[in-house]
Amino acid sequence: MEASDPKASEVLMKNRDYVAFIKDMVEAIDKILLYLNTVDGLSDFLQNDMVIDAVTRNYEIIGEAANQVPKTIWRKYPEVPWKQMYGLRNFAAHEYHTIDPQILWEIAEDHLVENRAQLVKLLNEEKKNQS
Repeated sequence: MEASDPKASEVLMKNRDYVAFIKDMVEAIDKILLYLNTVDGLSDFLQNDMVIDAVTRNYEIIGEAANQVPKTIWRKYPEVPWKQMYGLRNFAAHEYHTIDPQILWEIAEDHLVENRAQLVKLLNEEKKNQS
C-alpha cells in the first residue's frame, strides 16, 4: 500500500493507540490558542482569513481525533464534549460555506482551555492506569 492510498491511511489511523489521538487533540487546541493570540480580538480575527482557516482546520483535527477515541473512553470521561467536538468537525468539513467564524472564536474563548485541561487530566489518569 502506498501512503497516498486511502486504505493505507485508514489502516494507519486504526493502528494508532487512542492516547495518540487524545494527544493530537491537545496539540490542536494548543495551535488554536496560539493562532488566536496572533490577532487583536474578535474583529481582527474576523478579518484574517488565514487565521480563520488555520483555526478551522484544527477544529477539524480535534473532531476527527475525538471520533477515533473508543466509545468506552467517551463513557469513562463524559465531561469531555466528545459528540460536540465531532459534530463541529463534521460541520466545518461538510458545511464549510456556512460556518460562522465568530462561533469558532466563541468556542475557543468559552471552552478550549477547559477542554484542554479535561484532556490532560484524562491522559494523566490513563497513564496511571497503564502503570
